[in-house]
Parts: sequence; C-alpha cells; structure tokens
Amino acid sequence: MALCSLLLVTCSAPGYVDTVLFLVTQDREHGGVTIEPVVKIEKGHFYEPTGDTKFMERHTAERVLPLYRQGQLVGRVQATGAAEYSCYPAQYSARLQLSVPAGPETFSAQGLTYWLASTALLLDSPQPAAALTAQERALLERTARERLGQLGLTPSYLQAAQLTDAARISVAGKPALVGTVSALADSVGRAGATAFVLLESVDEGWQVVYAEQKRFSDIYGQDFIGQVFRDTIDLDRDGTPELIVEQTANEVYRYQILKRREGTWEVIYTGGGGGC
Repeated sequence: MALCSLLLVTCSAPGYVDTVLFLVTQDREHGGVTIEPVVKIEKGHFYEPTGDTKFMERHTAERVLPLYRQGQLVGRVQATGAAEYSCYPAQYSARLQLSVPAGPETFSAQGLTYWLASTALLLDSPQPAAALTAQERALLERTARERLGQLGLTPSYLQAAQLTDAARISVAGKPALVGTVSALADSVGRAGATAFVLLESVDEGWQVVYAEQKRFSDIYGQDFIGQVFRDTIDLDRDGTPELIVEQTANEVYRYQILKRREGTWEVIYTGGGGGC
C-alpha cells in the first residue's frame, strides 16, 4: 500500500480492476505529450468515457498516474490541461516522469511513442520485451502483404504497402509480433488498403492468430478504416495481456481491446477516441 500512496492511486484486488485506462502519446520529434481516456472499467464491465473535460478533470486533476509500457511500470504521468489544437476535448497535454526509457521493442513510422496509464495501480510488471529485429519487421511486412494479396491486389501494388506500426510483445510467456501494413491513397482517385496482423510464436516458427484486412476507395472516403497497435496490459490478471488497438477511420478514431480466449483473439470493447 505504501507504493500506492506514493503514486496517489488506489490499489485493487486481483481480477478486473476498477480503473480508467488512458493512452499516453509522445511525439519524439517535437516532444509533445498527450493523454486521453480509452475505457472506464467498473465491477468487471467496460464503459465508454464521456469524452469531455469534466471526465478528465474528475479522473486526472491533481493526480500523478502510474505509467506502463507493455505492462511494465516505467514511470508516472500527470495531465496538465486541455491540449492545444486538439479536436477532442478529453485529450489533455501531459508531463512524463520516466524511470525506464522507451526501448526498441516498437516501431512507428510517424515517430510516436505510446504508453498506458491508469487511475488504479495495475501490478502487472512482466519482463521487458525484447527488441523488435529487422527480420521480425520484415516478417510482419511480408505476412501483412500476403493478407492484402487475398483482396486481389496486384504484386506491384503490394510492394507499395509499407509497415507503419509494429511491436514485439509477450503473450502467455511467449513472444508475439503485431503490426500494420498500409498502402494509402496519395490522391483522391487512388484506392488504398491496410492489414493488421498478430503472430504468435509456435514450435515451427510463427503463426497468424488474428488479422484484419480491408480495401478502401480513397483515404478521404467514408469507407476508410484501419487498425494500429498501441500497447498491451493484463487488465484481468489472467496472465495474458489484452491488446489496446486504435481503430482509425475518416477523420475519427476509437479504441478497441482485444482479448485472447482459448487461443483465439476477439474484440471485447470498442469505444473512446474522437476526431474532427
């Protein structure tokens, strides 16, 4: 309980913890940090945040929150007020206090780093993830392109698809790889496609255990939708972390939580997020 007092949070019993889960994002080039709510968990049920300043003030005002990366406690974060130039009222600027620097286990083409934070202390603390290697990035890219090939895309088009986000994570004590490959439209008239894949380590190598792929008419169209990995954390203390995924669409986004049940991954929550 002493650690809980130092962090100004509330410790909870095993099982699903009553908490608000936040996504923390840092722009590595410009140094800006933001925090926004993903989900509110209460008595084992998931609730969508109201997405307004009142919600943020109620859950973050004058509080220093524990900060996680792939379930490991790596520091603290404090919201400092509504973010400038944001279309989402519940997105606040934030100040980081890192005790463990961000490692090479993730890749972001946009130069962004992601963490999770919570109002209750989630005592997960697994071993830090190993570095994402160039070979693993290539495997993710190749696997996602194969999924896009199922949509009837030409080989030349598939070669234009690039890895945008990727990570090496741990699932039930074994390594796993997750990533997104996209061939986005570069004009209103050119179609695009995106694939999100999750691979788990098996005796014979790697196995695709979850995948979503989609074509869209153009990046500005209403049919654009994609998924990108953000982080993992074991919310229900069953030894297998849940995946926090951002689902992006035309000028809006929301969050999804993926859970592994008997070897199969499924979406157990969709909500939060915002847009212009």
